[in-house]
Order: sequence, then structure tokens, then C-alpha cells
Amino acid sequence: MNKGFKFISAAVLAVVVLVVLLSSLNSSKNGALTPPLMLYCAAGVKPAVLPLALEFERQYGQAVQIMYGGSGTLLSNVQVARLGDLYIAADQSYIEIAADKGLIDEILPLATQSPVIAVAKGNPKKILTLEDLKRADLRLALGNPESASIGKQTKYLLEKAGNWKSVKKQVEQTGVFKPTVPEVANDVKLGAVDAGIIWDSTAAQYFEIEAVHIPLFDEVRMQVSIAILKSSKQPAAALRFARYLNSPIGRAVFSECGFKTINDTE
Repeated sequence: MNKGFKFISAAVLAVVVLVVLLSSLNSSKNGALTPPLMLYCAAGVKPAVLPLALEFERQYGQAVQIMYGGSGTLLSNVQVARLGDLYIAADQSYIEIAADKGLIDEILPLATQSPVIAVAKGNPKKILTLEDLKRADLRLALGNPESASIGKQTKYLLEKAGNWKSVKKQVEQTGVFKPTVPEVANDVKLGAVDAGIIWDSTAAQYFEIEAVHIPLFDEVRMQVSIAILKSSKQPAAALRFARYLNSPIGRAVFSECGFKTINDTE
């Protein structure tokens, strides 16, 4: 392990420990009987998870402290810190990696989503195919393959289509790589770029964005899952929250936020 990685790992661990300590202090000040659950949550899933977490606290008196980020970045945090109760990844591959590393006790499915090309409303640049992404007049935003689930899947699918090297070069020259899918969507929304690749669920949350569906992308449905971590100090409460997200109430909220629920895909 090189010195740079050791430094980053130490920094990540310090931040996570600080969050846990501050959460515990806040719980004590508020007279809570138990500390909050600590959830690592993929940033693109926030619109569905946040209101459910608040309602769960209202109903059951159990607070949920949420840390948002790219699925890959969060997995690194879980692996280094060995703290926390729950982990939500934007696609199943990260959950499988976490399971292989012995970080997970139980997994519950929540929803599915597919990649789309995000463009401004009305598609002013007339982007219709993957080949269009290589046009010299386009500014593109993609998720970072090392940190964001959408970036990882984008790279995989474009490699499969034989377009990754040329699209990557286009992004490096005139566009930008982003650490999370909402940041890609916001760049499209604000006109900072002409197009980006995001989840269909994310596109549904932006009035200013239009989703261009590509057959290769439509064939893919990535599962959003929640995992109870082995590091959890409150496994029963963590499982209760996971089941709440997996319940009819949770599925309804996910559906309202543009996700396909598990029942919809059966």
C-alpha cells in the first residue's frame, strides 16, 4: 500500500469517526435513548431515502444519520472505517463486492434503474445515439468510474459498444467527470454541458432534463439494494429500517421518485 493511499484512508477514517462521535453527542443532548443509525447512501438515491428516513424517525423514534456520496467512494469508507449500520449502493455490483469482503450481514432489494443520456429539454443538440457523444461540438459530463456507480456502468457499457476510448477522450478534452450522478444531472440542468449519462430515475427528478433512451442502456436494469453491515452496533434497528424501505410505504416513495420498484419488474 502506497503512502498516498494510507493518507487518504486515515483521512476517511478520521471523518467517519468524527461523524459518529458528533451524532452520539447530539443524541445525548436531545435525550435520545439510542444513538442514530449510520447509513452510507448513494447520492442518487437521496430523494427517496431522505423522506423515508425522516418518517421512520417520526414513527419509531430512531434517527438515521446519512452520509451521501458515490457508491464506490462509500464502499471504500465502509471498508476502511469498519463503522456504521447500513449501506445503500446504486447498483448490485458494489453490494456484491462488499459481501465478498465480509462487510455485510443481510441484503434487501429496493428498486431498479437504467442509464440514459441526459440532455436539455427539447434536445437542442439532437443527440440520439451513442455515436453522437463523440461529436466535437459536444460538452459531456460522465460519472467517475472509480467513485460513482453510474460512471462504472457507463464505462462498462461503452466498452461493450466499442465507444469508451473515444467518448472518454471527448470528456477529457471538453467535458468533465463527476463523483456522483446528481452532479452530472446538475451540469446538464445548468447548461454547463450539452449531455451526460445518468440514471433514468435521476432524469425523472429534473423538469429541465430530457432522457434519451438507447437500446443498449435499456437492456440493463441495475438493482438498488440496502445492506446491513457487520459493523452495526444496532443490527435489529438497522434491519427494521431496511425493511421499512423495502415495505409498500418505501416502494411507493421510490416509485414517486422515478425508480422502478421490485414489484414493477417482476
